[in-house]
Amino acid sequence: MMQLLILIFRYNEVDPLLPAGRRRNNGPGCCFFTILGAMLIFGVFAIVFFSFMPLNEFAWTNIESHSCTTYATKEYVAELNASRWSHHRMEICMATPVFIHGRPHWPSRCEDRSGTVFGHFAINHDEPDCVTYWSGYKDMGCSARGSKKRHIEQRLENLPFLADYKEFCATTPAHFLDRKFSGADSCVNNIWGVYGQWFIDDHGC
Repeated sequence: MMQLLILIFRYNEVDPLLPAGRRRNNGPGCCFFTILGAMLIFGVFAIVFFSFMPLNEFAWTNIESHSCTTYATKEYVAELNASRWSHHRMEICMATPVFIHGRPHWPSRCEDRSGTVFGHFAINHDEPDCVTYWSGYKDMGCSARGSKKRHIEQRLENLPFLADYKEFCATTPAHFLDRKFSGADSCVNNIWGVYGQWFIDDHGC
């Protein structure tokens, strides 16, 4: 009987189950470190996940058309949805195509703006606003006596507003005298418009 009383006394429910030095701490400090640890684990997981995400998981957003840059070509700019924590985001940018006018296009260059990656695309089809052409063919005669060069002049049409006229003059193709030219030899800009000049071989001059 005495032994039973001793056992009941030793295992009374008011006695602590753990020694005083090992008691659980339920104070605010415990919760803070638990939350901090969980956030660190989540952050590491997110970095690893986005760093090794397959290329086909990335896409372009906020696609915008900008100005015409050269003959029949317009620049487009788009934002890549790659994580700013990815160390390979610039490589991902160059390897990810965007579909414009139903065709895939890869960036001509990429830029990092404070962690957000933007791709620049040169679209050279289905851009009628950027298609310049020549009109008003004029034979200006020999450029000089004994030069053996004939001076031809034409006016550049459909030049986009504020465009680099020299760039369009040099890249707008021409066809005359049964010959094809990739652009003018030189260009003149005056109050009547932009005129391309060609100096072609002519032994009669």
